[in-house]
Amino acid sequence: MVAKHVATPLAVLAAMVAAMVAASTNAVAGAPVLRGEWRSAMPEAQGKLFVTRYFRFNENRWVLLYRAYADPEGKLPLFTMNVGGVFVVGGASASVPDAYESVFPATRRSITADSAAGAALFAPVGCALKIGEPKALLSESCGFVPSLMSAMGEYDLVKISA
Repeated sequence: MVAKHVATPLAVLAAMVAAMVAASTNAVAGAPVLRGEWRSAMPEAQGKLFVTRYFRFNENRWVLLYRAYADPEGKLPLFTMNVGGVFVVGGASASVPDAYESVFPATRRSITADSAAGAALFAPVGCALKIGEPKALLSESCGFVPSLMSAMGEYDLVKISA
């Protein structure tokens, strides 16, 4: 009998993270360095929700806090998504001047209900959230928020302007 190794979602994720961290130490010459923070000045309308975004970049890691509100003033919180991972800024874009092809794989994703109304948004789709308790989304999605294994990251263009 031959033993067969089956990669678990966590093992696949661990291998991907290790590869991305190794790759990020070999930065492409001339590629911009992402470091610092950016946050929404005020809640932005996204469909029926109003959201704020907070991004942080340091070394080769990124974090996004995405907060949803029921009102345009941001006084009625609904839920928070916390996503983060590693990133690599690659070579120059062939289609956008002064931009660079980049990859932002997520290594963690969670969602937290910030109010009873926030928890109620996800209840009809079978995702039970408790107020103030983060729910890790490794292999199970929560409504419209995909699991880490079904949407592991983003490919984007990076262009830094003064």
